[in-house]
Amino acid sequence: AFVIALILASALAYEEEDDGGYCLSHEATGAICLQGSTLADKLPQAFYACFSDSNRRGKGGKRGKGGKKGGKQGADTCHSFDDIMQWVEEEFTDDGCVLKQIGWMDAEG
Repeated sequence: AFVIALILASALAYEEEDDGGYCLSHEATGAICLQGSTLADKLPQAFYACFSDSNRRGKGGKRGKGGKKGGKQGADTCHSFDDIMQWVEEEFTDDGCVLKQIGWMDAEG
């Protein structure tokens, strides 16, 4: 309860640009919503497992946006199933790692 109060106090004291009427940061809102849930314990462990430097070696993760070899592809290009699945795997590797770590997704998806 003290941690939540501290987060709320710091969020309310911190003034930034007008964000459309929201008075709490995303972090403070998340902390409030997770308080007392099983996710409050699982998420920090999942983030450590998926994103700590020692655990990131050799994992795909999100990469910068770049073109494929062979030049720029036009909007009318039809991508192969394998190309699409490779893109999905690269784009969502981090999300999949977290979902697996918290038990919301298994090896079959």
